[in-house]
Amino acid sequence: MICLLLLLVLLLCSCSCDLPQDTAHFRVLSYNVQNLFDTHLDGTEYAEYQDSKAWSQSSYRMRLKTLSQVVLHARLNLPDVLVLQEVENQQVVEDLLQYHLGRHGYCWFASAKAEGDAISVAIISRHPIKDAKVHIGEKGMRPVLEATVETRRDDVVLFALHAKSQIGEFAQTEPLRLELAKTITASVRHREGSLILLCGDFNSNPSAVWEHVDIQTALVDMNHPKAMRYLHEGSIVLTGKREEVGPLIWYSPYLDQGLDLDTKGSCNWDGSWHKYDQILGNGHLFDRRGWEFSSFAVCDLPLCLEVNGRPKAWNLQTLNGVSDHLPVLLTLSGP
Repeated sequence: MICLLLLLVLLLCSCSCDLPQDTAHFRVLSYNVQNLFDTHLDGTEYAEYQDSKAWSQSSYRMRLKTLSQVVLHARLNLPDVLVLQEVENQQVVEDLLQYHLGRHGYCWFASAKAEGDAISVAIISRHPIKDAKVHIGEKGMRPVLEATVETRRDDVVLFALHAKSQIGEFAQTEPLRLELAKTITASVRHREGSLILLCGDFNSNPSAVWEHVDIQTALVDMNHPKAMRYLHEGSIVLTGKREEVGPLIWYSPYLDQGLDLDTKGSCNWDGSWHKYDQILGNGHLFDRRGWEFSSFAVCDLPLCLEVNGRPKAWNLQTLNGVSDHLPVLLTLSGP
């Protein structure tokens, strides 16, 4: 598998990198934007987007505008970093910044896409991206994008990911999600001492290991009797207890009973809610040395919701909707 890494400082007249920032907080928004394609045909698009009668430049520009309205919503307080899944390529990111986000201080971005894939992951930042790299697992695993963001306090290391979907038999798709987890687990060992956030659409609930008997899952609750065994075999082990978080034990806000997180989840399939969209953090979230965990939320903005409260999915036939996922927002605070 060949991956393309694109790291650019956007030097456009619309980019205002000197805009004031909230120096007391650092916010990261992760969002699966559901099949955001441009209108240039590369041959790797999903078939329905290769029909110029169904997908036009005006429709594309409308989707860019709608997405910008979501991420720039006043309730989100201009996130410092956006981690996006299901953008087609670099051009989509550039268009989003040129037409909408650049003027709000989003000047740096990195994106990663496997050759032949239809979609990519991207990191867009209001702070300098010092470096970026791609991590590649076995054939069939989507690439993971790692980027180091420079802030006024400490660097923040982000891993942007989009795990294999659960379409099909679980036993056939989980190995690809597990391979992604193993790739991340191996990669973070080289970043000891750094605050690390794992961001994206995991296509798994934090409780996945309890839902499937005798199957090693990509995500494993620390309370599971086989948690340590699965950790050594590459799974991402989660906890909601802050005192248990460490270099390879990840904090999951969904599992933190002390948060009283009032959310059903971030996406809804066939009437069932799932907590697939996650931002996980390592022990430096709670070491009182720099950026510290402050809050986590599923962003149920009215623009993103149907009247029944489910995500207002993008519909190509009606050219209406936003995304079948809701964005999630992690806020860090400084001492």
